[in-house]
Amino acid sequence: MKNSFTFLALKFLSKIFKYLPRKLSIRIGYTLGKLIYLIFPKRKLVAATNLKIAFPNLNQLELENLLKKTYCNFSIMATEFIRQNINSYKKVHIDYETKKILESKSGIILMTAHFGNWELIPSTLTRFKKIAIVVKIQKNFGGDKFIQNQRKINGVELISMKDSKIKMLNAIINGKILGLASDQNAKHKGTDSLFFNKQVSVPKGAGYFHFKTKIPIVVGFCIMNDDFSYNFKLKPLLVDKKIKDFDGICNMVNSEYSRILEEEIKLHPEQYFWFHKKWNKEIYK
Repeated sequence: MKNSFTFLALKFLSKIFKYLPRKLSIRIGYTLGKLIYLIFPKRKLVAATNLKIAFPNLNQLELENLLKKTYCNFSIMATEFIRQNINSYKKVHIDYETKKILESKSGIILMTAHFGNWELIPSTLTRFKKIAIVVKIQKNFGGDKFIQNQRKINGVELISMKDSKIKMLNAIINGKILGLASDQNAKHKGTDSLFFNKQVSVPKGAGYFHFKTKIPIVVGFCIMNDDFSYNFKLKPLLVDKKIKDFDGICNMVNSEYSRILEEEIKLHPEQYFWFHKKWNKEIYK
């Protein structure tokens, strides 16, 4: 019953927001973000802790203002997601270098993150190549059904994290882009990398698929501009060909990915999803 209600409620909201002018939808998202911050600040302590680690030189007032902006930005992104349709990519600008990368006939391993509007990336890339994204199944089946339906727009293929790696390998071997959000804490299953001067555990997925196929890795984010348009850029992640062993490749890939992600976050800190327990759980006690 709960799952069905969640799905129907989200579908209803989606229909309403699709009929609203985008500027009004964004304004509603911004206002909701401020209200959530004040009334129902879920994971506020986690986000505040993460921001203190990442930006130790900011004073308390500056950190609070950044935290508020983070809530507002995520709420705007949520309203963008529920109103997403086959034409949503039209507000995304892609530069020349990124288009050249996407013209490749071979598969591509894409490392992205919960940064900017990550939900716009898959449907945007279908303009150039077929894409499969690795997704986590949500506990609420109604919410998960709605999210999957939105993500499948423009023929995006979804692969569950629990599916066989062979399915993921086949996607890139067959010339598709394999999308991986690689910024969540992988705990004992990942490799250690420096992120804002503290060790984090990064999933081995991208390194594994590159080790198996030698298919190139790129890092890409979809960043919101001040006028609420988006810029999407891909940056090649160059792997040292002298490194031959699996662990060495994973360490190198994840360290470089963490460095690139950190540099981009410093430019747009309010657009990162700071609500994950990114570092060791002991930090959050």
